[in-house]
Amino acid sequence: MIKKQMVILILTMFISGQMIIGNSMAENTNEIVIESDITWTEDQEIDGTVRIVDGGKLTIINSEITFSTESKLIIDEGGFVVLESSTFTSDSIPTDLVGYGYCDDFNRSTITIDISTYDNDFEIIIDSASGTNFNGATAYIGEEIFMMNNSQFSYSSQSNDDDEILIGICGYGSTPVGISSITVIHNGFSNHYLASELQYRNMMISGLREYSLEIFGNFSLHNSSIVAAEISSTGKINAFSSIFSRSGPILLNDNDASISLNEGTTFDGSLDDHDIRAMPESNIHWSNDTVGSGDLTDKWERRIKGQYIQFDAVWVEYQIKGLYGVPTYTNFSGNDGISYIDGGRERIIEIGWSDDNIWAMEDTWKEEAVINVIKYRTAWNPENSVIGNYGASGIKLTNDKITIIDQNTPDIKWLSLKSEGDGNEAKGSVVMIGEVVNEGTAAAHFAISCYLNSTGESAETNNYPDALVEAGEIGEIVFDWRNSKSGAEELKCVILTPMQIVDEYAFGGGNITSETVNWQINEEAGGLSYIMPIIIVIIIGIIGIGYILVNRANLDHEIMVED
Repeated sequence: MIKKQMVILILTMFISGQMIIGNSMAENTNEIVIESDITWTEDQEIDGTVRIVDGGKLTIINSEITFSTESKLIIDEGGFVVLESSTFTSDSIPTDLVGYGYCDDFNRSTITIDISTYDNDFEIIIDSASGTNFNGATAYIGEEIFMMNNSQFSYSSQSNDDDEILIGICGYGSTPVGISSITVIHNGFSNHYLASELQYRNMMISGLREYSLEIFGNFSLHNSSIVAAEISSTGKINAFSSIFSRSGPILLNDNDASISLNEGTTFDGSLDDHDIRAMPESNIHWSNDTVGSGDLTDKWERRIKGQYIQFDAVWVEYQIKGLYGVPTYTNFSGNDGISYIDGGRERIIEIGWSDDNIWAMEDTWKEEAVINVIKYRTAWNPENSVIGNYGASGIKLTNDKITIIDQNTPDIKWLSLKSEGDGNEAKGSVVMIGEVVNEGTAAAHFAISCYLNSTGESAETNNYPDALVEAGEIGEIVFDWRNSKSGAEELKCVILTPMQIVDEYAFGGGNITSETVNWQINEEAGGLSYIMPIIIVIIIGIIGIGYILVNRANLDHEIMVED
């Protein structure tokens, strides 16, 4: 009997040890690691990190999980978390309010204070949010307008015939105004309210969220609530009849990330002007019975960053029409032919409008931007030439990170280079014919430079022979090649590509070597031809000198006779 009890005790200790090893790392790391299928059915306080690794699953049923400051729930790829009738919350939740920055009557930030219990002579004190002030702001109360300053605004009323008072606030230059609390003083008593406890319009919850959910795997919610969590995901989120309170916007940080909101799932008090922020291709399913934060907080935004345009040349000027909030965007390509759209900064490309939005014509706005090349000039199509700009207009801007603009550009390639006639007995000069093809979609006016293939020395040709070749056509470059030395020689010619292009062969180009030309030069005749002019000059010089001497002798003789 004793032996049997010992065996049971040992097995119990072994199993307990395996559970601890399988689901929790050393306690001093403050990290709980879930590696298997675990279920929680009681309230928990998390101080540190709960990590669900690949193959692990955590199911939480009828429980409230309270996270301390800087605590995390991390769901690794391949991990699962299921919430059923449970709540994630924190010891500290955001309670401030901040406006959207609009000042018109309909969209102005407004708080409503219940004054039905105050008969007369009461004071309302509004405190600004931490780190902000009311300098330059304006308060609108009934028909009155008040200037606001410093970090506190006070309003006193001597009489009261209403049950509530509306206070509209507009920041300096439409700067959003933040409010932390409101105090109502009446008959020596003070009633203090957090800003979020008031009825408000055109304002968002503001403040710090103390814990985070990082989802790389799968997170599923059923009739559950997430309160004041910072949520980011590259995995999958599925919510059914659940609430995200002060937990928006949920960040979908990957094109493969997805979120599905069903059966009356609700957002409440998101901390930005949208409930979901997604990548261009992230999957968002927002069912018809899903409810957003409303007001001026939109359902979702899709954003893109680091997007750029690639040209083959530097200083290409272009415009983009159709970007959000920017009627016309103009820029140039840099030394590498690249131009980042809006400096590569993150920009909005899609908005799922709030149901309360009055200016939205449709439920969803999507970017439909086009790129128009304004100036694309090189040495092959200079200003005032018969060839227009390279590039094109009306190019659709997609969600791709890189947009390559190579439309309407030339592509010049050699076909042949040979002499006209018989190249076996060339004398003095020969006519060379270079044949090229333009496989591009724009014309090019270019020149070539030629060298002796044997030595690399410059060949005696016309000064930079050139040609104009239309798109899709074959062109000829005809020029003279002169030589003063006998023997076999080949001509090597190079297409001179524009200095403006960033890749030497972006518009084609390259070199070609001709067939061998045998030069037959009479070296002796050639030498005599150089000597004869010198001899003639010497003879003429001698004759001239003799003529001068004879004339001078006659002149001297005449002078002597006269004497």
